[in-house]
Amino acid sequence: MKTAAGSDSAVRGGFIWLLLSVLVIVLDQWTKQIAVQTLAFQVPTPVLPGFNWTLVHNYGGAFSFLSDHDGWQRWFFLIVASAVTLALVEWLRRTAARQWLLCLPLALLIGGAIGNLIDRVRLGYVIDFVDWYYGEWHWPAFNLADSGITLGIVMLIAYELFGRKADAAKPA
Repeated sequence: MKTAAGSDSAVRGGFIWLLLSVLVIVLDQWTKQIAVQTLAFQVPTPVLPGFNWTLVHNYGGAFSFLSDHDGWQRWFFLIVASAVTLALVEWLRRTAARQWLLCLPLALLIGGAIGNLIDRVRLGYVIDFVDWYYGEWHWPAFNLADSGITLGIVMLIAYELFGRKADAAKPA
């Protein structure tokens, strides 16, 4: 039988995964700082065929959504990202740390969201620099925070489709 204190610590256990979020934030900000210091704005630096480092400023959301507007989108994305991040932190707080199939994507999403939030607050845009392309077609430039968000979303969808049943079958 679990005590109230035992179940309480199990609920708060998901917070340990915030260490992964912090790692994503630190690595994201560090790589962006390197990009700003070493790359010329909008000048591709070839790395491999189909892959460049290209420093760009994203004033919009994913895939530069709303980037061509007059600045209101900065506040919109700040509010939405902050609300979603708070909801994800609360979800993580309510999840036991042993449920790593759920905690891992939540931590990646939180770290990625905060990494880009830092840019929006400090600069008014997000620093992107990873440029994948094929021929003349370029995938929208992105950064490490975007990678954490994308991987987190894919893993969260996989969890909802397949992992939830595995977690439910585990003994408490």
